Formats: sequence, structure tokens, C-alpha cells
Amino acid sequence: MQQAAYDFARFETANAAQKQKEKAAKLHAVQGGKKAPSRWHEVWLNLQAVVAVTLFLALAVGLLQSKVTITELTTEIQRTQTQLTTEQSTYNYLSSALNGKTSMANVEEVANRLGLMKLDDSQITYVRLDESSVITRAPSDVEKWTEFLYSGVLSLIEKLDF
Repeated sequence: MQQAAYDFARFETANAAQKQKEKAAKLHAVQGGKKAPSRWHEVWLNLQAVVAVTLFLALAVGLLQSKVTITELTTEIQRTQTQLTTEQSTYNYLSSALNGKTSMANVEEVANRLGLMKLDDSQITYVRLDESSVITRAPSDVEKWTEFLYSGVLSLIEKLDF
């Protein structure tokens, strides 16, 4: 026994079957439709695809190259920082060793070993000069050369003046 609420056949009429046949008859296929793309259009589409793929590959290679460069530079920076740390450690060690060797206590110890002693007031001698006394020092090699060149230039100028 069927329930009336679910019996859809009760609501259908004979006209409904005929209307469906008419709808099916109204549909018909038309030959042609969308035109096939021309040869040039196909070439253009293929060229666009090739350019797009090439551009994508170039970007991918560029990205990989930049990552490789960044990795290399990061490695070089780390290596340089390690070397800097090592050199700073060496500098600190050598500075402390130098400070230890040049400390006043160490200098006095080495001076005593060598038989040196501190300056005493009795070791100081003062020399008095007369007003007319002059102390001159011997000219250095540079002063000798400049005097030689100066006198040579002056004698050359005198000969050229007539």
C-alpha cells in the first residue's frame, strides 16, 4: 500500500508526458559552433606558453642562485667572525703578557739582575757655561745633503745670471 503523499504519479498528467516530448523535439544540433583556431593563433598560444615556462624557470634559477649566494656569504661571515674572535683572544693574551713584562716590579727585577741601580742625587753633575760659550752639534747626513744641494743651486743661478 502506497501513501498518497509520496505517490508522484497521481500528480502527473498525460499532458506532462507530451510536453516533455515537445521539449525534446525543440532541441536540435547545429553544425559549426565555435570556430577552430587558426594556425597563427595556435602558434601565438604556443609562443605564450613557451615564454611563460621560460620566465618561470628563469625566476626559479634566479631564486636558487640568490639562496646559494646568501648561504656562501653567511658561511664566509661566520668564518671571518671566528677568525676575529681568535685574533682578539690572541691580542688580549699578548697585551696581558706585555703588561706583565713591562710592569714596574718586573723592570726593577731585571735591572737588579743586570747590576743597575736607581739614580742617586750624588750622580747628577751640572755644567755651567759662560755667556759666550755655545754648544753646537754635528750636522746630520740629511742636513749635509740639503746644504750641498742648496749651495749647488745657488752657484748654478749665479752662473746663469751673467
